[in-house]
Amino acid sequence: MLVYYELPKFAELVSNGDINLSSTIPLKSMDHNMIHNVSFIDHCNHLCEKHNTNLLRLLSVILQKLNGDMILRTNKYPQLNEKLKSAIGEWQESIEPMDLFRCPNNCYDSNNIVQLQNQMKGYDEEFSKLKSLSQDDINLYETLEGLKNNYHSCEENIRDNLLELEERCNEYDNPHRKLFDDLSTRPKSFYIEKMLEGDNNLNNNVNMRLVKGIPENIHVIFLNSALLSTLISKCMEGHKSECMRLKQIIADKNTEIDDLMNRVGPGIPLSENLLNIFEGIKSFFEDKDENLPSDDEDEIDESNITDALNRVVNKDELSIKDDDNSSEMSDKEMYHLKILKDESDNEDSGEDNEKEEKNDGDNISFF
Repeated sequence: MLVYYELPKFAELVSNGDINLSSTIPLKSMDHNMIHNVSFIDHCNHLCEKHNTNLLRLLSVILQKLNGDMILRTNKYPQLNEKLKSAIGEWQESIEPMDLFRCPNNCYDSNNIVQLQNQMKGYDEEFSKLKSLSQDDINLYETLEGLKNNYHSCEENIRDNLLELEERCNEYDNPHRKLFDDLSTRPKSFYIEKMLEGDNNLNNNVNMRLVKGIPENIHVIFLNSALLSTLISKCMEGHKSECMRLKQIIADKNTEIDDLMNRVGPGIPLSENLLNIFEGIKSFFEDKDENLPSDDEDEIDESNITDALNRVVNKDELSIKDDDNSSEMSDKEMYHLKILKDESDNEDSGEDNEKEEKNDGDNISFF
């Protein structure tokens, strides 16, 4: 069991140069019998776990602490400020010493990536459960469609985070990296080489104040600042890579879901099924009626048949009458027309009178 530094002390040691990011950090064991060397990242991971934070935020806090302390030093010690100006002039830069230590007030929220990972985990578990269902299960198509919409929403969140990462990936980059590399090679003696001369109490106090104000490992401070910027950029690239990985997983899931939806087909509610059945029955009878003759056509056909039969019968009757007439003529049988003047002319004309009344009063009859 190792004794780690608390977060405030750890940040202070880094900002003063007492911890070098490129070297290991010696830590004592709980019983103080052993010393273990741990890397800077391992110690940071321990603090992240202890304080329930992420590496990107922890590194940005440490960098803010370092830059804030350096801004206070340059304002407090004019000689330090002048030495920094001379180093800047060697690189033909037109900036103030305070401009070397500016950084953003906040960083990208790494919890966004954690939330995306949790969403994806939940959707993947739901998708795994759906795979065990059969194709005939009710609303399987609709469930797959809903899951696809969830993946689509998650993909939009990933896209938004990628855009933010692209915009902020360079905000912690050190634009004066070469100057920081140069300053990381200059020890404390570079800043106090022109001390006040004279052996009086005032000069001694001023010189002592400058010596105490400038950290012994000031060159390590510039090195730490440059390395912190690099580690922060690495975290941002890691988040971008994770977003791209999640995006590819979603693309693969959508392809698999589309294939399943094409196999299952959309479900139809029970009411729609009944309507489809009734429509099918209706269309069946409509199709049959088109092939059957209508009632009017039946009447026309029946009258045509009757007329044809009547013509045939009349033709036969005419032929028979013609034969009878010819035979009667051959026997010289003749019928005479008789005109009745009075009803008394024929006592037996009762029946003929009835026929005459039926014939609208015409006094014509055959005998």
